[in-house]
Amino acid sequence: MEANLKASLRDSIGSAESRRLRNDGSLPAVIYGMGMDPVSVVLDAREFNNALRSEAGANTILNLEVGKKKYTALAREIQKHPFKNEFLHVDLIQIDLTKTVEADVQINFIGTPIGVKEEGGLVQTVNATITISTLPTNIPSSLDLDISELNVGENATATDVELPDGVELASEDDESILVTITLPRAAIEEEEDIEGLEGEEGEEGEEGAEGESSEEAVEEESSDESGE
Repeated sequence: MEANLKASLRDSIGSAESRRLRNDGSLPAVIYGMGMDPVSVVLDAREFNNALRSEAGANTILNLEVGKKKYTALAREIQKHPFKNEFLHVDLIQIDLTKTVEADVQINFIGTPIGVKEEGGLVQTVNATITISTLPTNIPSSLDLDISELNVGENATATDVELPDGVELASEDDESILVTITLPRAAIEEEEDIEGLEGEEGEEGEEGAEGESSEEAVEEESSDESGE
């Protein structure tokens, strides 16, 4: 997905100026990458927000027009307000459409795990994205991962995701866990209680056996003394 955006050069920088720009509906940004000197620019906040609403999200290819210059970039290091639904600042990384880039892609977990249906487990999402490497025009909007065969105690990792042609994991040996199937806390506590009871019964059995051995030893000593 691509979007065309116009930007203007920033005359001044600083927190006060950035605040003024945001109040006027603008978004402070900086363009850099591919050996160029960083360029501070101003975007229309609404246009930028609309550009990222596509399926590609932050991986939307941005065709930037800054005066007479043009840049092709991806949005990275997007800073958002902690309470308001608005952007504060964005880094725009210049890219070459013929060279691979790294991008985070959303994972869609498909199916109901066996561990949930048959063992009463819960799906715990550890990480819902993976980092891939591919050409900018080949970045998938999302990827599917079938988790229906997972049992309690089993995990699905980044290497389990089926990647389309031309897409690779940014790290070939990426074993980061995406999802795991766990038992509810109540079930774990119940198992621990049962194990505790079994342990106590075992200890009582051992103590009983030791007691019997001691009694037998005393009886033998008494018999020996009587014989003498």
